[in-house]
Amino acid sequence: MKTIEFNPDGKPTIITPEVSSRDEAVRNEVLAEALPLIIHKLKNKLTPVLGYTQILQTRELDEFTRERLTRIERNTTELTEALNLLKEYCRPVPADLRPGYINDVVEGLAPRWQAMAAAAGTRISLELEDGLPALPLAAGRLRILLLSLAENSISALESKAAGKKEIRITTRGGGDALALAVRDNGCGMSEVEAASAWTPFYAKFPGHAGLGLVLCEKIISDHGASIAVVSVPGESSEFTISFPRPACPQAKQTNER
Repeated sequence: MKTIEFNPDGKPTIITPEVSSRDEAVRNEVLAEALPLIIHKLKNKLTPVLGYTQILQTRELDEFTRERLTRIERNTTELTEALNLLKEYCRPVPADLRPGYINDVVEGLAPRWQAMAAAAGTRISLELEDGLPALPLAAGRLRILLLSLAENSISALESKAAGKKEIRITTRGGGDALALAVRDNGCGMSEVEAASAWTPFYAKFPGHAGLGLVLCEKIISDHGASIAVVSVPGESSEFTISFPRPACPQAKQTNER
């Protein structure tokens, strides 16, 4: 097991524009590919609105209310049709998966972890299990996934007292899956908030666009992985991504760099 810590009082590492531009390009690429998923989720929200509107129209209502319900029905129908049309132009491209090691991706973000720790006054620790096998990975997308989850954790820690903010990123094997987990001791989420977090444009924290976890969901799907969330309001949140173990695993040598 390898353990690495990045402390707030450490000297921050400057993130070069080249690295930031590369990550931004990958984020935009994933966003474009996630559009069908976003459209699907939005349509799921519109369906009950249309259904309830039509049910209410069968009741005995005054003319003013009936007129407003008719407008809601018309606008909802038009929006649904527009989303269907937009979906026709979206053609998701399969992710380019290549053999790679999760630990390398996590540890390769060391400059970003130190910069984030210093900027947010947060201790970030990595606990990486040795000997994990190679997996089919899209390394650039996995970086976006990790950074998005870490950014959410930093927002969840804003109200925490200085010196008590912690983010822990772990990898571990065992069973039929390899697990990558991001845990913070921040404000946590209620069951309703946890369920809503995957809805496009839902933002628990001010200044967020509400698309971060939607992109994470797309990246997780690209890897054939799954995610589980355990959160305790006022105490912590942990996001665990489980990657299927390869049929013929090949462990990385511990002395390999």
